[in-house]
Amino acid sequence: MSAAPAMRKSWPWLLLGLAAVFILVTRLQLSFDISAFFPRAPDLQHQVLLQQFQSGPGSRLLVIGVNGADQEALAEISDEFRVLLQEDPAFTAVMNGEASADSAGMVPEPVASYYLLMDDIDFSAETLEKAVSDRLQDLAFGGGSEMLDLIARDPYFVTLDILGRLAPVEMSGDMWFAGDGSAVLLAETEATAVDIEAQAVAMTKVRAAFESVAGMQNLTLEMTGAGVFGVELQKTIRAEAQKRSILATVALLVVLLVFFRRPRYLLLATVPIGMGFLVGLAVVSIIFETVHGITLAFGFTLMGVAIDYPLHLFSHAEQSDGKSAVARIWPTMRLGALSTAIAYVALAFSGSDGLAQLGVFTAAGITAALLVTKTWIPHLMTRQGAGVLGEQEKSVVPLRYLPAISLAGIALVAISQVTTNGLWDDRLTSLSPVPEARIADDNRLRSAAGTPDMRYQLFQHNPNLGDLLKRSEDIDRLLAVAVADGVLDGWQSLTQILPSESTQVSRRAAIPDIEMLRADLQAALEGTPFRENAFDAFLAHAENARSLPQLTPTDFDGSSLQSWRDVHLVRIGEEWVSLVSLRNPDAEALALRAKDWGEDVSLLDLRDSSVTLMRDYRGGAIKTVSFAALIIIVLLWLQRRQPSQVLWIAMSVASGLLLTIAVVTAMHNQLTVIHLVALLLVTGLGLDYALFLSRTESDVERDASNKAVLACAVSTTVAFGILAGSSIPVLKFLGLTVAAGSASNYLVALAGTRSSKVG
Repeated sequence: MSAAPAMRKSWPWLLLGLAAVFILVTRLQLSFDISAFFPRAPDLQHQVLLQQFQSGPGSRLLVIGVNGADQEALAEISDEFRVLLQEDPAFTAVMNGEASADSAGMVPEPVASYYLLMDDIDFSAETLEKAVSDRLQDLAFGGGSEMLDLIARDPYFVTLDILGRLAPVEMSGDMWFAGDGSAVLLAETEATAVDIEAQAVAMTKVRAAFESVAGMQNLTLEMTGAGVFGVELQKTIRAEAQKRSILATVALLVVLLVFFRRPRYLLLATVPIGMGFLVGLAVVSIIFETVHGITLAFGFTLMGVAIDYPLHLFSHAEQSDGKSAVARIWPTMRLGALSTAIAYVALAFSGSDGLAQLGVFTAAGITAALLVTKTWIPHLMTRQGAGVLGEQEKSVVPLRYLPAISLAGIALVAISQVTTNGLWDDRLTSLSPVPEARIADDNRLRSAAGTPDMRYQLFQHNPNLGDLLKRSEDIDRLLAVAVADGVLDGWQSLTQILPSESTQVSRRAAIPDIEMLRADLQAALEGTPFRENAFDAFLAHAENARSLPQLTPTDFDGSSLQSWRDVHLVRIGEEWVSLVSLRNPDAEALALRAKDWGEDVSLLDLRDSSVTLMRDYRGGAIKTVSFAALIIIVLLWLQRRQPSQVLWIAMSVASGLLLTIAVVTAMHNQLTVIHLVALLLVTGLGLDYALFLSRTESDVERDASNKAVLACAVSTTVAFGILAGSSIPVLKFLGLTVAAGSASNYLVALAGTRSSKVG
């Protein structure tokens, strides 16, 4: 190897590497939003569905469990814990199931100012007298200063009725305890669940509050929720990427030493891998605003694919120099890499930002690694000496084994479906990177709090907000009838805190003249211990309400009710969407009623909608990938132009794919879209193995091909086998599928060439 030519070939790649590093330093922004791998929604209802998963009811809730003491002690700690967290502005609400007289007086804006316009109030003298009498009885049971202030400004207790309707759970008055004895609290954060930094701060504050109330007691703290899972995912991805990258690197180095026994090759093999990683990540950073952490963690799996190219080169260069070796294998290696890249480019158009990132990253990384192996690595290799390559002879590849293998794969897949509920898992949650154990923890704690099942919601939409609010009030009246008929237990709608303009006008007009109201109030106070000026605050609020401007959605900005508004009012494109949360609905009966309520109202079943969305998304992804497969077959035909070889290669890849599906379904029961991503890579690996094992070449070259393919299969199986041990479901699915696919493809291709004849 001459130093000058090597340096000339190195400079362009070194400059490209520096440019990639510069792009990553200036543009790389990581995201850990667990919804990034959800498909993009094609219609309004599905867009609302995804919005609900991202920031719908309960998405801002931190679910807290405290255990390690008897129930009486935990009850006291729960109360102290709640009070401490309520004082922190990071939380808009903190509940432990117990109705608190003190917290009742904490009325947020704009309810504090607009409460007289948020409900229909009977201002008659008789009703006012009864309200004063009821408040006197309430005080007989005690109450702090906040309770006295609340009574003084609201003798009707309208604000408590309003706040009760807004509660994310039904407050029974009893503290929440899970089945394992844990005291349970719900803390609603000011930040959204996708704001990972803010969620991490909120978790830190929860731990600090816990330490101050727990003291030296032997108590345990547990937290779950969408925000918690996002923070945990961030930490897990970083730890997993570091740990498994080290393990995979060591394993690949061992494979290189075993097969080639040249320490120099260890360093050379890392060059295309490293350049592929940098270029792939830089391209993703340019195209997308943020890069998901799983895309970064997926980066190390590129080692299991990109290393194939130097392995082929090293093996074929043992009898010659690197430049002549790469020239001989370049057409085959190029076709294999190009086919894999095409499949992953197709994935970029499948309709999911997360999967699109994986597709772009892999396609760009593979392309860079291939070109580095072709144009740079041969100039860095020392000449091994000229060997005898032998006379080129034509291989005849028989087909007799492959049909039997294909039929066996089909049979195994069919048998697996008899014992499962179908090949595909179409639940939207199947794409979640959260481990099942953590989801089970979340369900256990939430069940103690009695959080409502948000599967069903009434869906209304209108381009005009005013018209939407009027229709929502009509639906409120129909829902009241449905509650009376036992069709559901209750509901939460936007107009419970944001009435239409006409309703606000009528309620404002219903407030009596201030002097008339004062006279009725004085009459109601006669014979009671209340002072004459005890309800001056109420009179002031009534007078103010008569001149308040119209309440609008923007009045909730910055308040503790902003998140509640955002849950029930969504702007998607030009449409305003109102979502009505339902408590214990009879879905079938309510759906029948909703059909008569107008075309702009429908009952949204989040579970069925998610299944439909996933099924349509998967179908679209398969169509896109199938189109890419046709392109690959055309490329294969253009290069080989031998029907027997093209048919053998296609059957070899198909057989390996079927065996992989059989193995994976036997272990995971069903396939997800993540498995589909992995099967793309399996297809690329199978094509690479089949292409090299079906080459027209001499005995010496065939030995080199066999050695290279075996080294590739071992390295890929090992690398992805390490990934299969990940605690992140997405990475685990990818790892197991590709590891099984690499081994299956190699065995199938090997079986198909064992009886090949050269002549």
